[in-house]
Amino acid sequence: MSTLYKSELFDLTTTALTTIYTCPSETETIVKTIQSHNHGTGNVVAQLFITRGANTYEIAHHSLSANSSQNLLDGVIVLEAADILKLQAGSANDIQGAMSYMEVRSDTNNPI
Repeated sequence: MSTLYKSELFDLTTTALTTIYTCPSETETIVKTIQSHNHGTGNVVAQLFITRGANTYEIAHHSLSANSSQNLLDGVIVLEAADILKLQAGSANDIQGAMSYMEVRSDTNNPI
């Protein structure tokens, strides 16, 4: 088993659901934080979703005040292979951030 510590940056330029991460095959991912910043002038709602198979689940819903930062996760989450993590903002071009996570891979199926 191998572990990789990684981060993904995101910029929500639309109000549509935006994929920020897809869990690779033969991998489990532990997501520690999704640090987000509202650099706009008003409050913006940010919603976090996981798509697993044909179903999409909302797992977090936060309102970020103007020029504020917040971790969108209320706790650590674990993603399974093929899970898709998505964000949606109530306003375009206001929310940016970084996701910190660890991928746990099988050495035989996903050599580094």
